[in-house]
Amino acid sequence: MDYITIKEASRKWNTGIRIIAKYCKEGRIPGAIKRGNIWLIPKNAAKPIDKRFKGNKTAEESKWNFSSLYEETDLFVKIIKEFPYPMHICAPDGTLLLANDAFLKFANITNPEMLYKKHNILTDPSLERWGVLDFTQRAFNGEPVRAFDVKVPYREIIERLGDIKTSQTGSLYHDMTAFPITEKDGRLKYIVFIFITSREYRGREDIVKGMEYIDNHWREDFDIDKLAKEVYVSKYRYIRLFKMATGMTPYGYYQEVKVKKIKEKLCEKNMSVSRAFAECGVDYSGSFVKIFRQKTGISPSQYRKEMLKDTTV
Repeated sequence: MDYITIKEASRKWNTGIRIIAKYCKEGRIPGAIKRGNIWLIPKNAAKPIDKRFKGNKTAEESKWNFSSLYEETDLFVKIIKEFPYPMHICAPDGTLLLANDAFLKFANITNPEMLYKKHNILTDPSLERWGVLDFTQRAFNGEPVRAFDVKVPYREIIERLGDIKTSQTGSLYHDMTAFPITEKDGRLKYIVFIFITSREYRGREDIVKGMEYIDNHWREDFDIDKLAKEVYVSKYRYIRLFKMATGMTPYGYYQEVKVKKIKEKLCEKNMSVSRAFAECGVDYSGSFVKIFRQKTGISPSQYRKEMLKDTTV
């Protein structure tokens, strides 16, 4: 018999890991077996009914089911329109057909009719320069694709699409997702693009540039000389300017970023503490252990234990 892990079942059933572990312990998943500390679930097992939501429904509540929701066209229009992240929908030939409110606000567009059917994504000559040509081509080939932490040419987008021309400062990065909508016969009908901000910087250009540099080189050892060269300011003056703008020195900001990345690695179940530090470019026996403790109040091993204790089954 083929088995899957609790984590795989969680993704398959869209249910929390702890709930599935509870089902296993209560014997509510036929065929589930425990090997050491790990539960294995038959691959073809059905998702148990959640008793928390069983019964106690009024007749009015009972009539609402998935079938009726699919018929609620106005509801889906409202979901797209009010979706909190920028989204736009294109035709297979690249023509932009629809953008939600969040995208219109992002691009400073007050009259979307000026945009629709007049802007073609595929003919944009800047895609390669922006680093999204491959992402876009794969999307229009009908492939679900994702791209992470892509620097957004925010000023160019507003200058090209927006009808409110404002001077933009700072820098913006997005995680991007594109997925196809197809006809019953498999033909591509629409491509949906969703953009979620992963990083955003506001303020003085030299401070923003320095923060971006640190965020993009956090695995490396901190080097104030390289940083000063990047922003074209003497290192002593830049340390003073950076602290005035952010409340911390460039090295203090570097420490914050580094500790955050280490914390993320320590939350990975199969990652040892020493390997987590190594993955972040520092030695577990070095000074960053002390810095980690100063920033969090506990040791790396204690932090890992606290973060993982609720996922142990």
